[in-house]
Amino acid sequence: MEKFNFDTGMKEFEINDAVTVSFNPTDPETIKKIFDVFDSLDAKQAAYKAEIARCGETKEIFDIASRRDAEMREVLDSLFGKPICEPLFGTMNVYALADGLPVWCNLMLAIIDQIDTRSLQERKGTSARIEQYTKRWKK
Repeated sequence: MEKFNFDTGMKEFEINDAVTVSFNPTDPETIKKIFDVFDSLDAKQAAYKAEIARCGETKEIFDIASRRDAEMREVLDSLFGKPICEPLFGTMNVYALADGLPVWCNLMLAIIDQIDTRSLQERKGTSARIEQYTKRWKK
């Protein structure tokens, strides 16, 4: 039996030297899932802030942060069908700040940056490749 392979656009990304994920950064279903997860996490961030603002007791704030962290990790781990939070964040709460944003947000923005970069690269290469084949077929 003859075999052939073709490019599916799947790319492997190593994140912070801690975990590797695979996805096609131009796949509309994957992109939709990523943005849906971002929206879900953003809503959880708003709820977290509101809950903390209503709380006056320090110990209760830590309990809220711990509970909310577990919720966020569950959503993030579902993104690529494998646990990514433990290797990326260890025991750090994903609401912790870095570069002015929660660390969960830094992760999501880095993923979205890959979508933007890879989509632009793919679009640039599409026309030239199609033109190459259409010239050959028009003869």
